[in-house]
Amino acid sequence: MATRRVPAGFRILIAVGLFILTFLLVRPSDPATHGQIAFWKKVAGFFGDRDVEGFVGLALLAICTMVTVIGYQVIVRLAEKKLNRTN
Repeated sequence: MATRRVPAGFRILIAVGLFILTFLLVRPSDPATHGQIAFWKKVAGFFGDRDVEGFVGLALLAICTMVTVIGYQVIVRLAEKKLNRTN
């Protein structure tokens, strides 16, 4: 019996959906609260960056990419396991 794989279209949809969902959940609110501004200034200062807005953008890009890569692998493996389950 051949193993069934998740189609490429669903793989792309999973990756894009995960990236967008992570971005929408992690991004700072608009308008940002004083606590959020202070947090991002401290974190950017910790890394030696004076451009807080640029640092937030790069941090979001890195966080969303890591969550997408890891979450994609987990979701695809679970889907393939479910597709190949024998009853």
